[in-house]
Amino acid sequence: MKKAVALLLFILLASFAFAQQRSHTVQPKETIYGISKQYNVSQDELKRANPFLNERGLQIGDVLVIPGGAETSNADGRIKQVVTNEQPLINTDVIIPTEDANFIYIKIKPQQTIYSLTREYDITESALKSLNPQLTDGLKAGDIIRIPKKSQDQKEELTTEGMYKVQRGDTVYSLAQKFNVSTDQFYIANPSVQTEGLVVDSYVNIPKREKTTGVFQDGFIEHKVKQGETIYSITKLYKVSFSEILNLNPHLTEGLKAGMTLRIPLEDGANIIISDKIKRINDREINIGLILPFHLDATTNKPKESEIATDIFIGAKVALDSLARKGKKLNLTVLDSKNDASEIETLMTEHNFSKFDAIVGPLFASNFRSLAERLEGSGIALVSPLSNAEDLTNYENTVIATPSDEAIADAVIQKIKEEYRGQAIQILTDERHLNLAEYVSSNLQRNLRGAQISITQDANKLHQPSETVNETLSDGTVVEMEYFTPIITILVSGNNSLGQAYVNRIKTMDAENLRAYGVKFVSAYDIYNPKNKENIDALKNIDFTFGTIRIVNVYGDSERNTLNKFMDVYCLMPNEYQQIGFDIIYDLGERMNASGDVLNALNTEQTRLSTKFQYEKVGKGYVNQSVRTLRIFVADDESPDSEPIAH
Repeated sequence: MKKAVALLLFILLASFAFAQQRSHTVQPKETIYGISKQYNVSQDELKRANPFLNERGLQIGDVLVIPGGAETSNADGRIKQVVTNEQPLINTDVIIPTEDANFIYIKIKPQQTIYSLTREYDITESALKSLNPQLTDGLKAGDIIRIPKKSQDQKEELTTEGMYKVQRGDTVYSLAQKFNVSTDQFYIANPSVQTEGLVVDSYVNIPKREKTTGVFQDGFIEHKVKQGETIYSITKLYKVSFSEILNLNPHLTEGLKAGMTLRIPLEDGANIIISDKIKRINDREINIGLILPFHLDATTNKPKESEIATDIFIGAKVALDSLARKGKKLNLTVLDSKNDASEIETLMTEHNFSKFDAIVGPLFASNFRSLAERLEGSGIALVSPLSNAEDLTNYENTVIATPSDEAIADAVIQKIKEEYRGQAIQILTDERHLNLAEYVSSNLQRNLRGAQISITQDANKLHQPSETVNETLSDGTVVEMEYFTPIITILVSGNNSLGQAYVNRIKTMDAENLRAYGVKFVSAYDIYNPKNKENIDALKNIDFTFGTIRIVNVYGDSERNTLNKFMDVYCLMPNEYQQIGFDIIYDLGERMNASGDVLNALNTEQTRLSTKFQYEKVGKGYVNQSVRTLRIFVADDESPDSEPIAH
């Protein structure tokens, strides 16, 4: 009975204390004296309510307990402030800072809204609210809010006050690594991340590099009370109510003491994943993970992603069968990434990644980076099947299976240099490949002095100049003769529609005075597609040359065997993504030793169904540098209507 009375008394006292307190978040340039004047309390009263001020002084971002005021509720449930001495809550004479090194400070006018602020200051709503948490309760005239300054060369978006603007691809783990803090510290400093995750363009707090007072456990946080902390400040820190803390900590009835450990409930909906460093297990099995966006939950409508993932999986299955026939058994674990970075963390908690010798995927660069960060130092090969973003080699043991566009361009540029005879060069491209086209142009300009090079995005603007001249024949007849200027045309695009427009255009040109090239492969010059006969007939008469990463030699014995397997099992010839799935899994299996190690066997050149692999060490990873240039031509002993030859 006494205990129950004591508990009730403590709750009543605590409630009364809360009712008598207000809070104030310390802003730049504020002082204890200024805050005491603002709230009409003495400096001694302020220090008694916040004992830590005596130990370390006032710091930006401190949440101060302001004694002396009371809160009551209006009829509509909204909180209103009542001040016992009838002085205004905010001293209108207080000087508000207009700016500091990183922010400008504005006082809200009656007509302003959150929407108008986002438009006026070019800031997202999420970023605005993350910098000004009070906005979750609505925007009120007279509020003071901060807006980040714009900086042309501020790439990190890190402020001296310890705030960071979330970039696309950031994860809690990567930010913790970046700023040398623990993931526990990061979550504790940013309670909203527990429920909402990281939001691009929002701002998060970067905790100081000191030992955290909180550690995550199952369903709660263990918080060690520091000197000067109060129940009120702890509830504000974790955004929980006093009653929620008391339910987990009944010993609080005896009072709050420094050094005490409190259990703090996680926010509703919190999903905190703390992953230890992964280390590959060396066992007697070879295990490969295939992580692709299958979207099996059917909650998203991304059929193209799902189709690509399924095609890669089909190719992988045929590869496993081919390896098994050679006596090499691999275990393949297929996981659905859903093209969601947060899903990667979920998968890592549900599956033992340390058993994988290699992982193929995720498909997209952002998700690939997220996983690569977690696999640093694991010894697990992480293979990117499609993405070849340059920064992926910044992570250990990454294997980039697809050569860069620049590598393809370099191979074609080399052919043009060898065959150049002073012709004008016309480049056709699209908006997506404009940078690549400029790369080709600048390289040719640098190597072919005086070359006249132009770039267009309209196939109809490819133009072969000509001149009409009257010539007299031996019998005295005067005829008009048209002479064409020799030119070079280059398609710099992987767009199939533009590729067809390109082929249609060069068909109209004088073949004897034309050299045509293609950077990247398009369906218009697929020599194995019977629908392309008219295109190929035109291209082989000009010895058309193009660069490609993948092409199947349908006349090779090994290749024909593989194609027959696809026909036997799936009744189809493999498309591009099925070829990729087959080549990558088969290549990994062939290179792996009995322990599953593949990273030490990447130095040999190998040709699979359609892809040639020749890896080179780049940064911390490995990049496939093998590009083929193929020429479509008619052999000397064949007629123009014969089957085209490419080599």
